[in-house]
Order: sequence, then structure tokens, then C-alpha cells
Amino acid sequence: MAKKVRVLSIDGGGIRGIIPAVILSELEKATGKPIARLFDLIVGTSSGGVLALGLVIPGEDGKPKYTADDGVRLYMGEGRRIFSRSALHKVRSVWAVEGEKYPARGIEAVFSEYYGEARLKEAITPVVVTSYEIERRTPFFFKSEAAKSDEAEYDFPMSQVARATTAAPTFFEPARLTTTSGARTYSLVDAGIFANDPAMCALAEARSMRLGDDVLIASLGSGESTEPILYQRAAQWGLRQWAQPLFGISFDGTSSTVNYQLRQLLPENRYYRFQAKLNECSDAMDDTSSTNLRALELLGQSIVDENADAFQELCDQLS
Repeated sequence: MAKKVRVLSIDGGGIRGIIPAVILSELEKATGKPIARLFDLIVGTSSGGVLALGLVIPGEDGKPKYTADDGVRLYMGEGRRIFSRSALHKVRSVWAVEGEKYPARGIEAVFSEYYGEARLKEAITPVVVTSYEIERRTPFFFKSEAAKSDEAEYDFPMSQVARATTAAPTFFEPARLTTTSGARTYSLVDAGIFANDPAMCALAEARSMRLGDDVLIASLGSGESTEPILYQRAAQWGLRQWAQPLFGISFDGTSSTVNYQLRQLLPENRYYRFQAKLNECSDAMDDTSSTNLRALELLGQSIVDENADAFQELCDQLS
């Protein structure tokens, strides 16, 4: 019998990363195993990349340092520090019209504390984190297996990888990373612009790694926007007004496309997508109000509850 290759894909979404973090926490509780032991490959974009990296940091006795619940606490506890700015920064950036919305110091401080000295090559489960190289105009994939085989060119501190995958245009300035050898420097932004749902990338990576032909994918979303863009408003918009809405359109559009593609390519019991509408939550990536944080947490739990049969089926296949 062919080996079943278990792949986890985690969408981006800024503070909405609370949603997949809650689902992962429930998955660990239901199986009694850490996420790093349940999957053979973990792939994440933006906030999904932050979670993916955190789940594969080695701790004591070869066990993962963090649980999925720690990921929930990261966003619930540090969200305001990640998305923080002074009144002076607001003025200098002209409220994000003439500069990035948030200075990088907050997010970089959080990532430095969370990941410590951990490096990509140390991942206890193969992990892939997406980004986009703006000078070379090409997708960029941080791969732990490549880092292990060629440390000088592909290994980076996890804190820097997290910074690169979350460098959402207009929110944060691009990340600048230099290889250990010093031979190359990369200018990177959030890959949500092309792969907010990285599940298709995950399938391609599983195939290229030759892990096996029988692939099972668990894909976790970070909520779908429900607020319509009315024609009467959009017809009058120019470049400045379209900047932020285009993010949501790109995120939801690419995610829906990937979901359609994988439902055609994989059997029903080999593809599980957990996603929901943001009916009671803000669709903003940076709404860190107490009310919204709690609403996101509750939505993650409701996704598990309302998809109980599929969730249990997934747990049975993983364990």
C-alpha cells in the first residue's frame, strides 16, 4: 500500500491568523499529538507562515517548542504590538497613503522574541514559507530541506523568514535578507498577492520532494470577506482608493481558485478545506480590538464545530 503523505496548508490573513491557529489547537487536542508529528510537510503564507514556523521549532527531547495553542496566544497577546504605530508615524506616512502603515520595529521585536535563535534548517518537520522577490519579480520559497542541504545559500533565521512572509505592501516595508555566504540579497514582500492560500504550492512541493503519490491535504483558511464593493463607489475610485480593496479581492479570489482546483484534482477524502465567512468579524488584517480578537477566536472554534464530521474524519486519517 502506498504511503499516505500528510500535508498542512495555512492561509495568510494578518491578525485573522487566529482562526487557523484555533483549528490547529483543536486538532492537537483531538489527536493528542503535536502538529509537527501529524504532518509530513507544512506550508504557510504570511500569518500562516508565522504559524508554520512556530510549529516546527525544536524544543527539548526533539519535541516541538510550541503548541498550536501558543500560536493562538501569540496573536491574541501580541497583535497590538505587531500592528502598532505612533501618532508621528501616522502623520509621516499620511495615514499610509505616502508610506507604510506600520513601522517594522514592532513586528520584528515580536518575531525576535518568539523565534529566538532558531534557523530554518532546524525545522523538525519539512516546512515551506512563501514570499515574493520584488527586484527579481519572482515568487520566493523558503524551504527547510534546501536550508539543510545548502546552509550558505538557503538557511535564514526563522525570525527573518517570518518577517519576509508578512511584509504586506502598504502595511510594512519590504524585508531585506542576505544569505549567510553574503553572495545574494533579497527584497521580499508578503506572498498573499499570489498565494494567500498556498495549498496548490503545497501539493506541488509534496510532488517535487517525492514524498509519495497518495497526498492528503488539510487546508486552513483565515476567513472570507463578506463586505461588498458597490459599483457606485468603485466606479469613482482611482489608484489610491483601490489599493486596500485589491488585497481582499486578491486573497479571496486566489483562495477560491485554489479550492476549486484541488477539489478537481484530489479525491474527496484527500482534501479537507476549513474556511468560513467573516460575518461577525472584521475582514481587516490589522483590527486588533478586543472585540474582534474574541470574534476571530470564536469563529475558529465554530468552524471546527460546524464541520465536525469532516474534522473527525481528518483526525482519524492523521492518527
